[in-house]
Amino acid sequence: MGRHSTHANDRSFFSYKERVDAGYAVTRKEVMGTDCFLPFGFCALTLKAPKDAVATPDGWIYDREAILQSLLNQKMEAQAHMKKYEEQEKRKERKQAKETGKEGMKDTDAFLAAEAAIISDNYVHKRALSLSAEEKNRDGSANKLRKGEMMQRDKSKLNKSAFWCSEATLTASATELKPVETVTKCPMSGKKLRIKDLMRVKFEVQDDKKMREGGGRGVFCCAISKHPITHQQAVLIIPSGVVVMQSTLKDMVLKDLVCPISGKKLKGKEDILKLQMGGTGFSSHNETTAKSFTGIRSHQGDARTQQGHLPRAGFCGLH
Repeated sequence: MGRHSTHANDRSFFSYKERVDAGYAVTRKEVMGTDCFLPFGFCALTLKAPKDAVATPDGWIYDREAILQSLLNQKMEAQAHMKKYEEQEKRKERKQAKETGKEGMKDTDAFLAAEAAIISDNYVHKRALSLSAEEKNRDGSANKLRKGEMMQRDKSKLNKSAFWCSEATLTASATELKPVETVTKCPMSGKKLRIKDLMRVKFEVQDDKKMREGGGRGVFCCAISKHPITHQQAVLIIPSGVVVMQSTLKDMVLKDLVCPISGKKLKGKEDILKLQMGGTGFSSHNETTAKSFTGIRSHQGDARTQQGHLPRAGFCGLH
């Protein structure tokens, strides 16, 4: 027995450490960075600071023009789809009626054929009409034709076997359409959304210069404390449209149920709407993570695609 018989390289499989060192079969989990999230108050469709901000019942913020265009597009697409679906159903009904008509005409065709055979005085034609299906070849012609008999051929059967004919080319049938809902939905939450459900939002701008340049993180602030809102939980006072931090809500709003900015009264907590928070790169502020899975790789594949960015595989024999 050799001196390497008890070492790791005497096995016919790779250990977990060997697979990790080779750079494959590894999973990496990382927290998303700050640049992966929109700043607080930005439109979820235009990805910019909204000029006329509105909020949905789920707290998503949109620019009014963008969300109205999105809802209009959804409505038009749904109507166009339903129109195609109705045309498809009408075609199916016409096809069904045509097949039903063919079934009803079988007896009439048989009667006319029998009547033609009785009226005809030519025995040759009578025999051709009375031939059974077993006495015919695949192309529709009779096994034995007497002098003067007419040869019967079904051209549709001949075309089916002629693959070079354009009319005999097989094509896949179109995908059957299904009815869809005509209601409009929120692009982010996917829930039902109507125009009358949108609520106006009045943001307090922290930095006018940054706002003129297109906005950025912390461009909006709390209407009461004037602190910039980055990752903090903010709420919307629905009657007035004022945005404040949740930390100031208990002492400044819920105590008297009055908006401290506009003076409008609130019915209760139902007039307070939580807005979607802005994410950061800290795990305590968001739970969004990214996972990367690395499968079995080869040395040639690494040299072609990875270009040295990941540990090279191949020293374990993956060439």
